[in-house]
Amino acid sequence: MRFDYLHTMLGPLGVWQHANLRTPAPEHGYSIDDQARALIVATLAREQMPPALQGVLCDRCMRYVRSAFLPSGRVRNFRSAQGRWLESVGSDDALGRTLWALYIWVKHHPSDRAARNMIRRMERAMMEVHSPRALAFAALETENTDLLHHVLNKLLAGFRHYSDREWHWFEPVVTYENARLPQALFVAAHRLHHTEGLEVAHTTLRWLIGHTFSDGHFRPIGNHGWLVKGGTPARWDQQPVDAGAMVEACTTAYLLSREPLYREKALLAYEWYLGRNDHGLKVYEPETGFCHDALTPHGLNLNGGAESILSYMLAHLALQRHGLLSL
Repeated sequence: MRFDYLHTMLGPLGVWQHANLRTPAPEHGYSIDDQARALIVATLAREQMPPALQGVLCDRCMRYVRSAFLPSGRVRNFRSAQGRWLESVGSDDALGRTLWALYIWVKHHPSDRAARNMIRRMERAMMEVHSPRALAFAALETENTDLLHHVLNKLLAGFRHYSDREWHWFEPVVTYENARLPQALFVAAHRLHHTEGLEVAHTTLRWLIGHTFSDGHFRPIGNHGWLVKGGTPARWDQQPVDAGAMVEACTTAYLLSREPLYREKALLAYEWYLGRNDHGLKVYEPETGFCHDALTPHGLNLNGGAESILSYMLAHLALQRHGLLSL
């Protein structure tokens, strides 16, 4: 795994959000979502990443998070190139992703009391959140049983409300980073020894697999239309973040169940980055460490933003850490 392009995307305040082709686009500023992803990568890949880059990346991402943190336990998200905050409070997703990153950070830096204090306030804020994805992000690494119960109950309530004989999902539409929902349910139900939760986790992940693998490869739900209940999946544009979420969700499911199907699909979703996709084109370039932003009807989106490269790195690390990377 190469870090050249990630280094290119590093700005004075953190990782730039977008790029024009392969050049960072400061006019689009920064997002805390990317700082959270980058902090996870820098923490988990500390033995692979060049030490100087690893140190600077951790420092800038943590500074960003500390600056974004609000007394309410919420966080701000978007920031201009000059450092001006562009909103008073960020989204639920931003809160969930940041909490996910901080859980991983403190596991490797247990003496960081400031980070632990932020986590406690953010956990209280998460108890007021209803967004399934935001809750899913927060559940992936938490040991807070109250939060796990909250996530499990919300996901099961959504499933009971929207599912029927043909629609086995938590919402009336399947959108982005979809596999995070069953992944979080696997985690929460396993830690809480919740039988129904595990059954629904299997049901929903298998249902999603059934809608996203075709012709021997992974085909994520496209963001130009999504998949609405009663409809058909949009084919384009296919996003790297959805491939990464499927890799990580199937890895989690395999580790907890040892069902071969999940290992097979984790590897197939990973191969989407490397050319096993609808166009037969490499979304991720192993030679340069660059990752394209999407597969479009006409081929590759030639831009490469932070979300794309970081989603590949998270997927790679998930497989590598658990000895599943056979490519």
